[in-house]
Amino acid sequence: MTARRPGPLLPVFSLGRFLALLGKEYAQMRRDPASIFVGTLLPVILILLFGWGLSMDLTRVPVALITAEESPLVTAAAAEFEGSRYFAVSRVNSRAEAEHLLASRRVDAIVDFPAGFSRDAAAGNAVLGLTIHGVDASAASIIRTYIKATVGLMQEKVTLREESTQVVGVNASAASTASVGAVSLVSRSWFNEANTSAWYLVPGLTVVVLTLSASFLGSVVIAREWERGTMETLCITPAAPAEILLSKFLSILSVAAVGAVLSWLTAVAVFGTPVRGNLGLLAATILVYAAWAIAFGLFLSAHFRIQFLAIQLAVIGSYLPSLILSGYLFDLRSVPDFIAVTGRLLPATYAIESVKILYLSGGPERLVLSNLAILGAWCVGFLALALMATKKRLD
Repeated sequence: MTARRPGPLLPVFSLGRFLALLGKEYAQMRRDPASIFVGTLLPVILILLFGWGLSMDLTRVPVALITAEESPLVTAAAAEFEGSRYFAVSRVNSRAEAEHLLASRRVDAIVDFPAGFSRDAAAGNAVLGLTIHGVDASAASIIRTYIKATVGLMQEKVTLREESTQVVGVNASAASTASVGAVSLVSRSWFNEANTSAWYLVPGLTVVVLTLSASFLGSVVIAREWERGTMETLCITPAAPAEILLSKFLSILSVAAVGAVLSWLTAVAVFGTPVRGNLGLLAATILVYAAWAIAFGLFLSAHFRIQFLAIQLAVIGSYLPSLILSGYLFDLRSVPDFIAVTGRLLPATYAIESVKILYLSGGPERLVLSNLAILGAWCVGFLALALMATKKRLD
């Protein structure tokens, strides 16, 4: 009588069982349309909301214009402000009236053409007074730039003293003065010639919203099985943990891929964002990053087995860092060193850097490939952690 050979300690991966489990995951998704919505349509909705709502562009800025003299030069300068789409000009008669409007936040800036402005311009030492409401430092900086640009246009159009001296707008406070000769500045904005913040924000936004949807879906699926009791049924089947995990991983990844394509179409069709880099590298970067976000969510879901806790940790551990610490909103070169180091450890930092390159500048591809390798390492690492946490035990 021959003794039976003991079975393997670990179940052997079976393609047949894996395909059956994959079919089960898709069938479960069809019965739960919310997961399809989160993976495909929610990223598009968030891109539209944030893309239109998050803007660094200011238009129709309310400005009080003080003209202490009536001269052709001042009239031309005032017309330049009134004809700009960036300003909503209110003419006032005195400094006191303008300051009252500024204090009540009815205007955001005061532009003051003092008495003798034309005479001083002819002498080459004209001073244009500018007072800005400085509570919002970012908006104040943008307004200052707009006003300088408007004065620059006026400078190009108005020539004084046989074209040897031009009017120059100077200061950010009433005390600042200067005089400049006939200097012209020719500028060009590379990679964002439209000079719109949507081109800067939307590429990174596709990564941020994908982080939210992919990590959310990953954090739900295994914990939901434990809470509903269906995971206990899987535990008594021959299915290997790798088959269970990969079936969930690939089903979510396919849904996230559809969401990524829709997000790309939204960025290009709605916001006019160009794609100057390799489209294949862009797809690979987004797909590998989505795979990491899903793997991160699966690890949390398998480890904690509680939907609410896994979702909260997914948001805290992936979405918030991708929004705040990845360089999306704040340049990592201008933050404290320990924040910059933390940001460089996050997968979102490399994904956003690559996506911005591939959308706007198109290179260098070597940096994109390096970032892709880092993202791939993060993905493999968390898939391994998720596999170790996916145990067919009821303890």
